[in-house]
Order: sequence, then C-alpha cells, then structure tokens
Amino acid sequence: MSAAFRPKPHPSPDQGRRFAFWKPRGIAFQGALIAGLVAGGLTWLGGQYLIQTDSKALAKESGIGLRHQAELMAHEIGLPLDAGEKQRALQALHRRLAQLPGATAFVVDANGQTILAGGPDVGAQDIRHVRFIDENTQLGDWGNGKALEVSQEVRGRLLPIGTLHLRQPLPAPVWAGGILPLAQVFSLFSAVAAFCFLSFAMRGIDPLHRVLDRAGAGDFYERAPVVGCYELRQLIQKTHEVLQRVGTAQEEAQKVYVETAIALSKTIEAKDRYTSGHSQRVMIYSVEMGELLHFDEERLETLRLGALLHDIGKVAVPDDVLLKPGALSDEEFQTMKRHPMAGDRILSAIPGLRDMADIARSHHEKWDGSGYPLGVAGDAIPLEARICAIADAYDALVTKRSYKPAMPVAKALEIIEADAGTHFDPELARMFVAMKRAGKGYKPLPQPVAVEVGRNQESISS
Repeated sequence: MSAAFRPKPHPSPDQGRRFAFWKPRGIAFQGALIAGLVAGGLTWLGGQYLIQTDSKALAKESGIGLRHQAELMAHEIGLPLDAGEKQRALQALHRRLAQLPGATAFVVDANGQTILAGGPDVGAQDIRHVRFIDENTQLGDWGNGKALEVSQEVRGRLLPIGTLHLRQPLPAPVWAGGILPLAQVFSLFSAVAAFCFLSFAMRGIDPLHRVLDRAGAGDFYERAPVVGCYELRQLIQKTHEVLQRVGTAQEEAQKVYVETAIALSKTIEAKDRYTSGHSQRVMIYSVEMGELLHFDEERLETLRLGALLHDIGKVAVPDDVLLKPGALSDEEFQTMKRHPMAGDRILSAIPGLRDMADIARSHHEKWDGSGYPLGVAGDAIPLEARICAIADAYDALVTKRSYKPAMPVAKALEIIEADAGTHFDPELARMFVAMKRAGKGYKPLPQPVAVEVGRNQESISS
C-alpha cells in the first residue's frame, strides 16, 4: 500500500488531556450564565415567598391587638367628630397612636374623602398587593416593607360617620436582609459549578471539530479522544466509524484510479521495448530528489505518482510518431509535443490524481522559458515538474533507445550540468549531479558505449 493510502495511527485517549476542561467555550459559558441566573432567581423568589409566609403569620398575631386598638380609637373619636370637635378627636387619635410606634390612622367618609388623619395624610390605596387576613384586616406592601391595616366603623350618636383605617408597619424578619446576598452567592456558585461541569462534559468537542476539519480537507484518518459526557462519547465513536468507512472507500477508489492510470502508462511502454521501465526509473530518481529536499510524506507521494505517470499523455500520440526509430520531423515533433497537455487532461479528470496533473503538464518546460507546452519559466514551473524534468532527461540519456545507444553516466551528468540555468533549475541540477557523482541513489546497468554529445542532447527534448 502506498504511503498516501496508509492509515495514520489513532491518537491515544491521553492526548485529550491537552484540551483543558476549563477552557472557555460558548456552550459552557452560556450554560454557566443561565445556571447562575436561574439559581439566583430561584433563591430570591424563595426568599420572597418565605418573607410573605412569615409576614402573614405575624399579621395574624398582630391583627388581634391592632383590631382592639382600632375599636378603642373609633369609640374615642366618634363622639367628638359627631359634635364637630375635630381637634379633640385628633388629639384622641394621637394619644392612641403614641402607643403604636410607626402607625398611622385616618378616617374616610362614605364618599372616600379623608376627614381626619393622624400622621401622613395618605389613602388606603397606598398599600399595594393587598391580601385580606379577615373581613376587616388586610396585609400589603407599604413603602419598602409590609404593613397591616385594620378597618373599623366610626359611629356618632345615631349614625355612622365614616371608617377608621389604622395602619401599622410589620417588622421584616431578621434574615430578610440576607436574601439578596444569598441569591448572589448561589448564583455565582451555580455559574462556576455549571461552567466546570459543562467544560468537562464537553471537552471532546474541540478534538471532534479538528477531526471534522481534517475530514473536510480529505484526511479521514484523524481521530479524536473519546472523552466527555455519554452522548458526546457516542457521537465521537459514531463519527469515527463513519470516517473509517469513508476513508476505506476513498482508499479503495484511489487505488483503482492509480492502478488504472499505471495500466495506461504501461501500455505506452509495452509498445516499445526500449522505453520499458522508463517511468519507474524516472519515479525513483524523482523520489530521491524529493527526499533530499525533505518533502513530507504526502508531497513525496504526489511526486512519486506524478513522475510515474508523467508520460501518460503519450497514449494520445499516434504509434507511427511514438515508435519512429529515427529523428522526428518538425510536424511529428509538434505532434509529440501535445502529450504533456494530453496527460494533464487525463489526470485532471481522475479524482485523487489532480495534483499529479501539474507534473504531467510541465515536465517538458525549461528554466529559461523555451520549453513546452506553455513556455513558462523559472519558479513558475511547479517544483515537482522541475524535479521530474531532470529525472526524465537523465534516464533518456543513460538508457538505450530505438534512435540512440545508452550514454555513460559521467557524460550524462556533464550534459545536465551544462544545461543548468537554461534547461534545468540550476539548484536542482547541481543537487542531482552531486548526488549521482557521490554514488548515491539508484544506478542503472552500466552501458559503456560512447556517443556524441550533440546527438544525445536532441534526445532530451522528446
């Protein structure tokens, strides 16, 4: 199996430790915010409910004494009011109020008009959210606290004069002031606890995102540690299973594509025994250069396949031109020059081999721009194609063809060295020549046949 299709090892679950569970993420922050608000709100509402319950119980106890005071007060101010002695009635009212700290009282007539007030001249509507304790006693919000109000009829000698409203504030429970701080503490504690829990439970999300990003880029062998809450672990495992199936299917498809392309290239070599093994040798030389340049595994695999399939476009060249034993005419050479673009079209149409199409298209381009099919120059030529051009020319020189004998390696290296900077990338040519002169890399069988340099330079262009 080629390196490009070799499954990568799955990461250890321990690798998930680098994703700190406290790392702020959107879902953890939102969950912590909601949990804090809910906990604080529930604590505050619970405190308000307890205050209401406590106040109601206190109101029942205090209501008995307040009703008794209201009866005495109504009796003492009834006759003075009936006699028109309002000042005397007010004095009686104040004497009673002096025994009730914070209390206030007022009398309203049948029309709702206040006819006597002891304390602030306020109406019964100042009590909000009224709840009746009994028929004549009500409890409600007054100012910043609670108040108990008792209603008592005020009678004259013969007829009722109005209604006395005696209102007394109820003391808040001692613990009531601690409700808001308690709600804040619970809110903060709940937010921190929720954030830590959600961050820990969702710690597998970041690795899963990375896996899916890699899958979108065509790498189906990245794996995430199976960590987090049960549902997330199930999702990660399911994702791994799907990616494994997709990766296997893609691997099989790519192998079919490559095998098909290789079979096509072999049909070319099968036509001419002199070019048999040429593509494999060009592949070997190219990979040796790629390794010297420290290509990574993926790029080296692209170079390997691209070099192997660099001449695939020759399937479009007629046999009478492709297999001609002598030199090509100008018209025949123009026909031969079409094979790089033909190779580009073939490989571009095959999924998984599009990266190799650049090599097939550009392996006859020259550093000085005099090559074909596009006439590009210098760094505009893909690096892999520049490597393949040197490997292709070298193999053409050192192997026997129908139109020429093999050239000694030393002479071939001199030609490549001489063409550095015109035909070949000068740096790559220097590196290749140095590698071969040092005796490194693949060595073809020795062919000690002397040939003319000029004659063999012509063979490079084909």
